[in-house]
Amino acid sequence: MTDLLFSYKSTLKQTKAIYKPFAEANESDLSAADLRDKKNLRNMISDLEWTIEWLGSGRQSGSRRSIDRRDSYKRTMFIDPKLMEVFSSDFSILPEQTGSVTEEEQKIINDCLSNLTNREKEIFLLHIVEGFSYERVGAQLGIAKGTVQTTINRSRMKIARYINSDIKGA
Repeated sequence: MTDLLFSYKSTLKQTKAIYKPFAEANESDLSAADLRDKKNLRNMISDLEWTIEWLGSGRQSGSRRSIDRRDSYKRTMFIDPKLMEVFSSDFSILPEQTGSVTEEEQKIINDCLSNLTNREKEIFLLHIVEGFSYERVGAQLGIAKGTVQTTINRSRMKIARYINSDIKGA
């Protein structure tokens, strides 16, 4: 990327050197072909400067509300799903007032979560355990709010179905 940026800057320098005699000349002394060349060189310089700005900053120049300047982008935290799964088993349920979660309760929770797909588990844990809103979960995962709601409802139904089948089976 730095090689490309260097190449654009050197081309800009050369183009400005070619343009300089046209800029210093009186327009009445220039022929129609020279005026056309002057206009084309001015456009080339403008395009080169814009491209150098883009490559240097990583975003479109002059954009007032580009994606990297929006608040939601600044507030978004990207979490590795594998890292989240490690911590989710420790914090997947709030302990009762009297004490911590027993091993049997932890086994039940893990069994319930094992019935969910990885995507459902990720969405469910972000919303239920981490307490993120539907909008925030959707923004983090790049999906629509409605998809998050549907997935949460489907996950709850799967967990309820598992618990009911376990009770009836016991």
